[in-house]
Amino acid sequence: MNRLIKVFLTLMITASLAIPFSSTKAQAAGKLLISEYVEGSGYNKAIEIYNPTSEAVDLSTYSLVSFINGASETSGTVTELKLSGPLPAGEVFVIANQQAGAEVLAQADLKTGSSVMNFNGDDTLVLFENYNAASKTGDINDSIGQAGVDPGTAFGSDVSTVDMTLVRTADKLTADTDIHNSYNPADQFIALPKDTFNELGAFNGGVVAPEPETPKAEYKVNVVRVVDGDTIKISPSIMGSDTIRFLNIDTPETYHLTSYDESLIDTDPDHNQKYHGEIAKKALNDILTAGMPVTVKVNPEEITDDYGRVLGQVVREDGVNANLEMVKRGMASTYFIWPVANWDDYNMFQNAVAEAQKENIGIWQEAHPLMELAFEFRARYDGKGFLRYVGNSESKVYYDPQNFAQVPVENRIFFTQEEAIAQGYKPAPGNGGTLPEETAKEMTIKEARDSGKGTKAIVTGTVTKVDGYNIYIQDDTAGMVIRSKTVKPAVGDGVEAIGETAEYFGLYQMETEDVKVTGQKAVEPVVTILDAINEDVESEFIRIENVTVKSVNEFNEYTVVDAKGHQFAIKTADALEIGASYYQIDGVVTYSYGAYKLLPVNIVKDAPVKPAFDIAGFAFHDKNHNGKLDQPDRKLADVRVNLYQDDKLVKTVMTNAQGEYVFNAVENGKYIVEFTSPNGLVETLKDMTVDDKDSDIEDNKVAALVADAAVKDVSAGFTKNIGKLKKK
Repeated sequence: MNRLIKVFLTLMITASLAIPFSSTKAQAAGKLLISEYVEGSGYNKAIEIYNPTSEAVDLSTYSLVSFINGASETSGTVTELKLSGPLPAGEVFVIANQQAGAEVLAQADLKTGSSVMNFNGDDTLVLFENYNAASKTGDINDSIGQAGVDPGTAFGSDVSTVDMTLVRTADKLTADTDIHNSYNPADQFIALPKDTFNELGAFNGGVVAPEPETPKAEYKVNVVRVVDGDTIKISPSIMGSDTIRFLNIDTPETYHLTSYDESLIDTDPDHNQKYHGEIAKKALNDILTAGMPVTVKVNPEEITDDYGRVLGQVVREDGVNANLEMVKRGMASTYFIWPVANWDDYNMFQNAVAEAQKENIGIWQEAHPLMELAFEFRARYDGKGFLRYVGNSESKVYYDPQNFAQVPVENRIFFTQEEAIAQGYKPAPGNGGTLPEETAKEMTIKEARDSGKGTKAIVTGTVTKVDGYNIYIQDDTAGMVIRSKTVKPAVGDGVEAIGETAEYFGLYQMETEDVKVTGQKAVEPVVTILDAINEDVESEFIRIENVTVKSVNEFNEYTVVDAKGHQFAIKTADALEIGASYYQIDGVVTYSYGAYKLLPVNIVKDAPVKPAFDIAGFAFHDKNHNGKLDQPDRKLADVRVNLYQDDKLVKTVMTNAQGEYVFNAVENGKYIVEFTSPNGLVETLKDMTVDDKDSDIEDNKVAALVADAAVKDVSAGFTKNIGKLKKK
């Protein structure tokens, strides 16, 4: 931690900035500050903590806590990373994700796999002293973000918590100790480009934010790898981005499936899309190889898309345009969104796609043709529908989004309606009007799930768990998540939700604020074996029984195993005991990061002790044949007595020397007590006197009901066979 060069550098900076430091340190409410925040590519994530005081600080009382995706003290996922060791005055302590690059790890004092260091731009980080994990509170030294708020992608814009390195300067040493106020990172930090690490490891109060990079028309870079048929990674980055999205083309998608079933590529559009997507990716790998130097041609006026990717054409040193080559090989369709930057490029690409269609190659083949163009697939699979109007560049006529097929591929330009009209395009007959608004329909939850993403539905169900913004509801047909940032019903509330179905990280849900409570209803969990927990019970309230905790990872996900060796994951902030067995765990089935997990609602470690009572009685020899135990009768030893429940034998005992028997510790329920007749004897008359003197059996059996009390005097009398006995 305390490298000599750091000490020297820190002393120099402290000396040169002594006056501003003394005026600003007094404003800090806590002792320590978060002096640098690194949210870079991949696992390049780091937090630098600075001690601006004149005394060393013991970090053992400090914790770095992450409030994930809008979590707060009362809801959502909150994780803690405990710190330790001394932090001398004027020095820094660097925490890094253990999978970060070598340049980050070289400055790290703590390398960790803690989920705290998996933060993204929409997570809130808080530096606590004396943190209480139960209440999720403590003495706040500093924070980044706003607890209870999910900003979407990031806090801030020009100075942002995503894809940037944020550093403090000498004029920004005021800590943010209010984690609920509106947050703007520009109040605390200046921004450096993504993957800037040279300030990490020593506090430099004089850092100056670089001037914004001026876009150029061309960049010389090297290919790092192919992501898919129209996307590559490059080095060095362009305008802070290491990703190139190929301009003017669109190849089939691969993100939706891990693999395709070859038997389905001609009938199932998802498998067909994946099949052609993998072929396109292989084709681009043939055109561009790792380490290959290329030129990226961009439009300086619109260099990136909404995802921060650079939009460009990639040209090899031999002059081959990789974008155009993919179209020529039939691996890609053309894809032009207004404005068209270069009409020569437009004509060149459109002529190439027309030729590929004519030759029936690639996605245009007759053997296994592409069933949906990539934008058509996304509209269906992502549930967003068709968003842009489609113009015919030859006829200057435009069509409504859903009528895109009316325009040949080689003439298509995608517009907003306003853009099309502004460019002189006229609506085709029957087009250009207002698209009818689809009305929501009442559905069961199963019907809403089966209808697929993008369905406008009205569903009702009972709340079984609230996890952050996710409200798990269930009706008699299925379960579902309602995602709402404002509505907070209670477990047991019946709710009605109106909205459009979607998926969030693979979890089927409806994101809406149109949710109202309609009443209350109890929902009982369904006992489910571990290997039956899958999409069929997604979001449903279930119960697993008699499981043993095998292990836990850094994300508080516990692996449990049942008697048959089946395993499953339970995600809970409540600590489970490793190696311990649990009688029952009730919870809802969620899905994240490619796996189903159980979010517990109720955990029962030990099986409840059921109440148990005795069934007792005796057997006797009725010598005078009157059905009563009197003179000269005697009790019978060694008579077999069987106890049955639901036609199953529970226990067998023998009467003792006094002719008595007892079934100990019998649980509540209905039973049959059966007596075996001694040799030479038959059953005597039934119910001839009081219970402790009579015989109760008929056909050697008697019913016994155990209901929170012992059952006594269940007895049997036997006599010699003298013919039919008569009641006197």
